[in-house]
Amino acid sequence: MTRGGLWLSCASLLIPTLLSAQTVSGGVALSVAKGTYTSDEQPSANSSFWQEYRLGYSASLFDPRLIKYNAEVVFRANSLRVGEVTFPQQGHQRDVGYKFGASLFPSRPFSLSVQASRNTVDETGDYPASGGIRGGIAVPPGDALPNFETRNSDLAVGGSLGVQGLPRVELGYRKGQSVVSGGPYHGEQRDEDLHVSVTKDTAHTKHLLRYQKTAYENLFSGAFDQRLSDLDYEFATTLSKKGRASMRVGRRTSFSLFDRPTTGIDVAGSAYQPVSRGQLSTAYVVSTAAYEPTPRVAVEVIANLDKVDAAQASTDARLASVTLRYDVFRGFSVNAIGTVGERGQAIVSDVIKVFTRSGQAGAAYHARVGWLDGSVRYISGVGTNTTPNGKVGTSRSWAGEANLSASSRWLTLSGGYDRAVSLDNVLAYGNLQLERWRSAVQGQAGHFLLNGSYEQSLIDRGVDLTYTRTRQQIFTGTVSLRLGRDALLSANAGGFRSDMLQSRDRTSFAGVSFESQLARALRLKVWARYGLTSASQTRLDQRSLTGLSQLEYLRRLFSFTFEYRYTDQNLWPGNLFEPISFRGYQVVLRVTRKFGVRF
Repeated sequence: MTRGGLWLSCASLLIPTLLSAQTVSGGVALSVAKGTYTSDEQPSANSSFWQEYRLGYSASLFDPRLIKYNAEVVFRANSLRVGEVTFPQQGHQRDVGYKFGASLFPSRPFSLSVQASRNTVDETGDYPASGGIRGGIAVPPGDALPNFETRNSDLAVGGSLGVQGLPRVELGYRKGQSVVSGGPYHGEQRDEDLHVSVTKDTAHTKHLLRYQKTAYENLFSGAFDQRLSDLDYEFATTLSKKGRASMRVGRRTSFSLFDRPTTGIDVAGSAYQPVSRGQLSTAYVVSTAAYEPTPRVAVEVIANLDKVDAAQASTDARLASVTLRYDVFRGFSVNAIGTVGERGQAIVSDVIKVFTRSGQAGAAYHARVGWLDGSVRYISGVGTNTTPNGKVGTSRSWAGEANLSASSRWLTLSGGYDRAVSLDNVLAYGNLQLERWRSAVQGQAGHFLLNGSYEQSLIDRGVDLTYTRTRQQIFTGTVSLRLGRDALLSANAGGFRSDMLQSRDRTSFAGVSFESQLARALRLKVWARYGLTSASQTRLDQRSLTGLSQLEYLRRLFSFTFEYRYTDQNLWPGNLFEPISFRGYQVVLRVTRKFGVRF
């Protein structure tokens, strides 16, 4: 056989393998819309013709267990006639985007997947805002409207390694960005999330290395900007049947405009720290050794070092503590804690170092009687702080919490109250008063489902120039009722409120929705949502009411959709003297044709 014949034979065997399991899919969607609206007391009408063309391709390389990949391109265009009835204007929108993804060894314990997408939206100045970022850019009345360009990109990567005998590795990364530009106006929003964990377990030890990085940033309204970077390593070992030891070391940096209380009430963990609002950096090392000579007695020794840096202050501690717990009878225990070490704080150029000694004693009780479950805990203590020049100060602290829940077959109610107080006449950040109320409800009876929660907290931290007060409320609720087999009625509401000295921020929403499969090929969807946002730091006030009614009919590969949309919005950015109002409705008729070919 000649060399050319050999290559031809190999290619004839290889090409069918490379091109196996291919799928080509796509769709065409056409919409006609017409509506009217009122903006700043000026009535207007609009009509539009919207079209979308989508083409996708997916296949596997060599074998579906090796590599799967997919790609898709999308083109959208919209022509909108909008403006006053007597002097209409013509607006245009064009959207070109693509998406690509691949999975390596999707069914194996060492898989990796990548998904990336990008699209560019071009809009003329007369085209109404089609996104939240563009809608947040306020052009003063009378100024010329420039053309806008919106660039959206998204990248997601995920992977895992779970081979026996090797550490388990998990990786996840996502990054999204939206940039809007037009003339002198610019808006941008970014969000990022990265988490990596490496775990190794043996019969007597456990190793855990974690890294997490999250960020959210909006250059128009920074009221809810947040950033977090957390790296920590944890080691735990079982020394014997009655003894164990662990160590944890890490570093955390964060940024938030809000000072949030910790999950559990702990004076030692909450006091002697700067306000968590703003930029904060924390480094810590904690070592623990525990021994249980009998089932009712436990001894724990803890050594920790930590340093917290904020914008205008910092604190540090090097402490050792011994905790003794004794279970008097079932559900009731008493404990005592002794702590010794050094603390320090630096406020601008004022640095204070002290040698601290403190003792605490407390009790805890937990009981369950029938459908009631409750627990109480209280701990109190005193201490002394001695400065290098011999000045002796005192400290006092106490903390308590009570929890009660009632559970039945259909309903669960729970609530709790926490209170913590720490007083120190040497270290300013040793003064803390924290109070929190919380409640929750969960219920399910037949086709009825109920979920709700409420939390209110009050934090007073520091004294004199370091004093700050934060009051926060968070509440959410959801109610749903399944009407028959193919109908669902639901309502939800929630909100967040924060008061910090001269800052007030409010966000609340309420909505209702109904979905029903009226017939085998006919589906109805109706929803309405009302929202309020007020941010004093960025001087933004917004009120919005939106609604949608949608009726969809499916006929083989065709979809016929009728929509009615309603919008009522008032937006008042801080750089304008009067709010921008918008109210209107739109009627949409959409026809979609999908196709798919596998070969």
